[in-house]
Parts: sequence; C-alpha cells; structure tokens
Amino acid sequence: MTSSVPITENLMKSFQASKTFKYHKVDSPITSIDFDDSGQYLISSGVDESIQLYDVNKGKHSKSIFSKKYGVHLARFTHHEKNCLYASTKEDHTIRYLSLHDNSYLRYFRGHRAQVTALEMAPVDDVFLSSAYDDSVRVWDLRSSACQGFMNCKAPSLISFDPTGMVFGIGSNNTNEIGLYDFRNYDKDPFATFDINVNMNWNKLEFSNDGKYLIVTDAANECHLVVDAFDGVIRAKLIGTKKFPNRNYPSTGSTTISPDGRFVYGGSGNRSVMIWDLQEIQKDDINKQIFPCKELNSDQGLPRMCLFNPRMLTFATADTAVTLWLTDSKNSMI
Repeated sequence: MTSSVPITENLMKSFQASKTFKYHKVDSPITSIDFDDSGQYLISSGVDESIQLYDVNKGKHSKSIFSKKYGVHLARFTHHEKNCLYASTKEDHTIRYLSLHDNSYLRYFRGHRAQVTALEMAPVDDVFLSSAYDDSVRVWDLRSSACQGFMNCKAPSLISFDPTGMVFGIGSNNTNEIGLYDFRNYDKDPFATFDINVNMNWNKLEFSNDGKYLIVTDAANECHLVVDAFDGVIRAKLIGTKKFPNRNYPSTGSTTISPDGRFVYGGSGNRSVMIWDLQEIQKDDINKQIFPCKELNSDQGLPRMCLFNPRMLTFATADTAVTLWLTDSKNSMI
C-alpha cells in the first residue's frame, strides 16, 4: 500500500538508478518517454517503430506495440487509462489515438502537412496541442477528429501548458521567441511575447509546477534557461553538464522538474544526472549561473531524456534503454 511522504531536500537528492529496461531494438534511439497521470505506467517510443509499456509500480515491462506501417514518435498518455497519442513518421503526418489495452485505434487526427514535432495534453481535460514542421500549431479534442483550432507560426515550435491549463506557451529557437496564449482565446495574438536572445538549440519547453518559470532545454546540453513566466526575463542559466554524443534523431528533452517545483533534474553526457536548486534564484537575478547542487552517478546508460513521475518518487531517463531512478521511499506517493 502506498502512502504520502514529505518532500525534503535530502530525499530529492537521494535517487539512484534502480532498473534498466532494454526492450527497444539494440542500440536503437528512443525518442520520447511519458508517464500516465497515476504514475503507474510509463511508455517509450523509438525509431525501431515501437511503443514499449512499463508498469512502474511493479518494475516490469508490460508489452510491446509496433507501428511498422506508420512509424512512431512522441507517444503521450491521455487522461484515459492506457490510451495514448502518437505521431506518425511514415506515409502521412496523422496523429493516432491508440488503446494500449487491445492495440486498437480510437481516432485519427489529420491536418498537419509535415512531421509533428510536439504533442501536449492539457492538464485537466481532453484537449491537446500539436506542432509540426509545417510551421503550425493545432488544437484538438480527443472526442472529435476535426481540428478545433489552427495557428500559423513563423517556424517549427515547441509547446507547453501551464499547470492550470488556461495558458500555453509556443516557443522556437528559430525566432528566439516565446509567446504566451490564453487558451480560451487561442485564435488571438499572444498576450505576452518574450525575446530569448541566447544562441542554443531548443528541444523542450516546460512550465514549472508552480507556473513561476519556463524551463528551456538545450539539445546541445551546454546550458538550460530559467525564464520568468511573468516578465520573460532570463533569471538563470543552468550549467555544469557535459555534451551528449551527436545523433540524428530528436528527443523530448533532457530536463525535468521535481513535483515541488524546486529542483530541475538534467541528464549529462558523462552518464550522470545533475540537480539544480531553483531556490538559488533571487528576486532580481538576471542570467545568474547556477551549478548543480548534486550529481547522481549511474552506469545504466546515457540520460539523454529525463522525466519525473507525476505521482510517485521516481523519474525515468532514456537514450537506447529506459532507466528508472528510485529513492529509499520507492513505494511512496508524493
């Protein structure tokens, strides 16, 4: 039986690599990982055209689902148990809504004219956003195959909902801009636009759990940005990681935020996971350099992607294998 435990600084720094799953094709890049709302299940997708499902609570691999005809990228859980979305990589650019229970397709979302680059479920309902190399962001509802909204962008973009689901951000390193939108009026111009004049290759945009910051992750892993979500000022640069070896396939980003919103975890090219403490940021800081307050060492593979579990004291890393990281309170809820 699980029980809640208080989140402390020592606890958040005590993670250890616990179990590694090697169910994707050997040495085949994994491109996305995602937890479901309950935290019990994890999925990964890769260039081997498979989705792998894991039971986090039991520490076991559950099943393999293949999409050889269409390819697979950006597998994302919906709010419905064992249902997911994923982007096609072959034949067309359709987003597919899949039941992992019986491997049946529930719906198709057609409209993008180029490869989908991001999929994000709204935090509290059945709406989701997608962006693609056709320089567009689309709004969808799981209950209808029809596109609910369309936005032209200047370049391929990343997307992120704030914790309330009332605001979402669209950002791109091609324009060095982040625009914030009111979801109730997504057909209007952004209510705020931030210029981010830092030369880096973005591959993840994420609101902190308290909505205070936006974390912009650098694919080159040279530094990650902490942007004030209210005024767009770069409050801090998270540094101290080693570069990842180059590869030709995208990933869903090497940083993740702890449930209390205090710590950022990020993979490093030396196979470690770095932890940065956002409490080091003071009210008037600008471009403050923050070094890791803790380095978690592992020989379980490269942590090119990093994602925190929404409910349980665990996080996952992935590159060509998936690793779960646990604390001594591995059976506790947060």
